[in-house]
Amino acid sequence: MRIYYTLVVVLLLAVGAVNAQQPMKFGHINSAEILQAMPDLKAIEQQMESEFASKESQLMTMQEDLKNKQQAYQQEAEGLSKAERTAREKEIVEMNQKVQNYYMLSQQQIQAKQNELRAPIIQKLQAAIQEVGDEEGFLYIFELTSRVPVYASDKSIDVGPLVKAKLGIQ
Repeated sequence: MRIYYTLVVVLLLAVGAVNAQQPMKFGHINSAEILQAMPDLKAIEQQMESEFASKESQLMTMQEDLKNKQQAYQQEAEGLSKAERTAREKEIVEMNQKVQNYYMLSQQQIQAKQNELRAPIIQKLQAAIQEVGDEEGFLYIFELTSRVPVYASDKSIDVGPLVKAKLGIQ
């Protein structure tokens, strides 16, 4: 039993000695800043602007049609029978719902498209961060914008330039 305890102590001391030889290396990065500098993202932003303009144009056309229907109804309402007024009011309500539904659906489609297009770029950035972490021997790399440190040493290394170099960004 005594040999067992001696062996455990020796192993713990050996592990401690190995850990003492390797300095604990921490780094930080501002991923959003690097993401904005990536040329791939600029191409996506242009594509998304085009997508947004198309949806916005369609929405404006629908809103203009609705506005025209409402104005026509207001001008003609007094001369219409009760049944005609009810039918026209129902048509305007339905058109308004279509405009609102189109707006919400467009927002969802634009967000989904943006997420779909950005996913490979984000994966590329994460892979570069992983490679820098492995190559440079970092234990942790913290996202600068989301951490709330109680203490932040000036010895923390900004790995952003290393990741930019890995991605070929100047």
